[in-house]
Amino acid sequence: MTKSNLLLKTLKRPKKHLNIPFLLILISLLMWKCISPPDYLGGDLLPDGDFSQVKTDTTFAVSAYTQRFDTVYTFNFPEAVAGETWDPIFGKTQSSFLTQLWLGSLKKYYGTNPTVDSAYLYLSLSGQLGKEPMTFAVYELTDSIPPDSLCNALSPIDNMFNPVSIGQNLLEYNGEENVLKIPINSTWVYDKLIAPTLVDSTIVETQANFIKHMPGIYVAPITTLPAYGKGMYYFNYLSPAAKMVVYYKNDEQEVDTVSLLYNYGFFEANERFNHFVHDTNAADPALAAQYNYPNDPLTQDSVFYLKGLGLSRGVVVLEDVVNWIDSMPIAIHKAELRFELEENANMPKDTLVEQLFLYKLVDNERAGLIDYLVNQTTFGGKYSKSKKYYSFNITHHLQSLLKEANPDLNIYLEQEKSYLRANGAVLRSGKHSNRIKLIITYTKL
Repeated sequence: MTKSNLLLKTLKRPKKHLNIPFLLILISLLMWKCISPPDYLGGDLLPDGDFSQVKTDTTFAVSAYTQRFDTVYTFNFPEAVAGETWDPIFGKTQSSFLTQLWLGSLKKYYGTNPTVDSAYLYLSLSGQLGKEPMTFAVYELTDSIPPDSLCNALSPIDNMFNPVSIGQNLLEYNGEENVLKIPINSTWVYDKLIAPTLVDSTIVETQANFIKHMPGIYVAPITTLPAYGKGMYYFNYLSPAAKMVVYYKNDEQEVDTVSLLYNYGFFEANERFNHFVHDTNAADPALAAQYNYPNDPLTQDSVFYLKGLGLSRGVVVLEDVVNWIDSMPIAIHKAELRFELEENANMPKDTLVEQLFLYKLVDNERAGLIDYLVNQTTFGGKYSKSKKYYSFNITHHLQSLLKEANPDLNIYLEQEKSYLRANGAVLRSGKHSNRIKLIITYTKL
C-alpha cells in the first residue's frame, strides 16, 4: 500500500476516543472570539464585561408633518430646469427659467449690410424626469433680473417678459437628443440684436451696456399634458454647447456661401434663476397630498409628502427623546433615524427619491446637522432597496440637544438638491403602523 493510500485510510477512520462535548465547547469559544464587537460609537472603548450593559430603545414617539415652501432661491443655478409634471398626489408642477445672455466677445460687430440666415438657442441636456414630449418657447425679457435676495422661484414673473414668443422648437422634445435646438425668429434677431448696433456701436462695447439694451430671455414649456405624465428636463447651464448662435452674412466676407457666427453665451457671471408654478388642485382628491404644518401641527397624518422644485418638505419632531434622556443619565453610542416609503398601487411608480437630506433651521436658514458636518459618508440618507428604508445617523445631533436649555426638537427632511429636481415621495409618519423609527443604542450611567 502506498503512503498516500495509507494516509487517506487514516483520515477516514473515526477516532473512538474523540470527546464530542469538549469539541463543541471549543468551537463555540472560537466563534465567540470571531464575532465583531457591537457596531456603535464608543463600542470599542467599553470593557468586554460592559457589553451586557449596552441597551437599545425604539419606543420613542417621532412625528412628521408636511410643510409647503413659500420661498425657494435658485439664483445662479448650475442647471436650468424646464418642463412639466402631473401626478395624482402633487398635481401639476411647471418649471421655466430666466437668464441673461452675454456677448461671446466684446466689440464684435455684424459688419456692413448684415443679413440673418438663421438663429438657434442650444441647451445641453444633463438629465430628465419622464419622457413626455415637450414644446418650449423663448421670450424676450422686458425687465432686468433682480438681485439674489429678491429672486424667489415661486414669485410671479408675468411682468418680466413679452408674452409674444421669439422662437420655439419645431419638433416636440423628449430627451432623445443630447442638445435641445430651438429656432429663434430671424426678424427679431435683426430688429433687436443687429439693427441697434449699426446705429450705436457702444451696445457691444461692454457686457453692462448690452444687458441694459437686452435684459435676457425666458424659456418655458408651452405643452399641456393630456393626462398624468412627466416631462421635466434638466440642462447643464455652463456646458460649452449651451448658447444662442446667430448665423449671418455681410458685404465684407470673402465667401458668401458660408455663414458667419455671432455667439451669445451662458457664463457663470450671468444672472439667472429657475421659476416654479405648482397647481395642487390638479391632484386626485382621493390621493392628494395634505399640507398640515404649521396650520394644523397637532393633526398628524399616517404619511407625509416630499416634492421637489419648491413644493413641500417634511417637518420631523423628536418629541419625547429629551425627556427620556433627562430621566435616566446615559451615554449614547448610536442614534439612527429610519424612514420608510409608503406603498400604494395607485401611486406613480417614480415616487422614489434616491437621496434625502436632513437638516435644521438656524435663523430661518438651512444648517447641516453635526453628524453631516463630521462625516457625510456615515450620515446616510440614501435609499436602501434591500432594506426598503432611508437611514440617518443623528448621534451627535441628539448629544448636542442635551446641552441646550430649550432645544429645538424640529428637524427638516427633503430630497437632496430639491430646488433642482422634480421628484416626489410619500413617507410613513409617526402615526403609521410601520412608523418612523428612532433607534438609540446606549449605556446607562
